[in-house]
Amino acid sequence: MQLTRSALERTAQRRLVRRRRILASIVLAFVVLVPLLGFFVGPITLKAYDAGHRVEPICTVSSAHSSIDSSRSLKGVGSSTSQVVFETSDCGTLVLQWGVTRDNEEDIARGVDEGGRYRFDVGEGSYNMRGFLNAIRQAVYVKSFEPA
Repeated sequence: MQLTRSALERTAQRRLVRRRRILASIVLAFVVLVPLLGFFVGPITLKAYDAGHRVEPICTVSSAHSSIDSSRSLKGVGSSTSQVVFETSDCGTLVLQWGVTRDNEEDIARGVDEGGRYRFDVGEGSYNMRGFLNAIRQAVYVKSFEPA
């Protein structure tokens, strides 16, 4: 049985439509899945990497002040955490939460000399991405610091 010209055209048209649908599905998967993976998997991966890869950059502190970091879940339950925020001229904004309490946050911030150089213990991944993290208002967390 021979296919007529119109039957061949319909078959070719169906193949073209199928290819376009597959291509659209692939593009949609990248547009949706890649950002979702970056949003959910990226921070977990960065924390795991930072835990095993530490760096100790020396930074010039412009200012240090105590602050409260607040979180809230979808259920409305939240918590607050004391922290000290370091504004540096060469390393961006760094945040210390380890060992900071409501009782000592002001003392830690006051103990920092403006213009002084300090050595910070920070995760390598976060430190290398600090420009991007600061741009999206995500903290670069410091484990400890000391005068350099």
